[in-house]
Amino acid sequence: MIKKLIEPLQKVLMQKKICPACTRPFSKAKVLENRLNGTDIVQCDCSRIFIFNREINSFRRALSEEVTKFL
Repeated sequence: MIKKLIEPLQKVLMQKKICPACTRPFSKAKVLENRLNGTDIVQCDCSRIFIFNREINSFRRALSEEVTKFL
């Protein structure tokens, strides 16, 4: 139930290019990898990893399989 309340807020923060965990802008985040398929892997200062899609200009949380490649 709590997840249903928090999820819309997190989506709005990511649309505004702000980390939902620490509320820092993604512009200050460290880019770990630029992929050829139009995505970037970004790590925030709070150590959460996100995927940035350059084509649609949006962020999403990285999947656990994607995170294990960088740890």
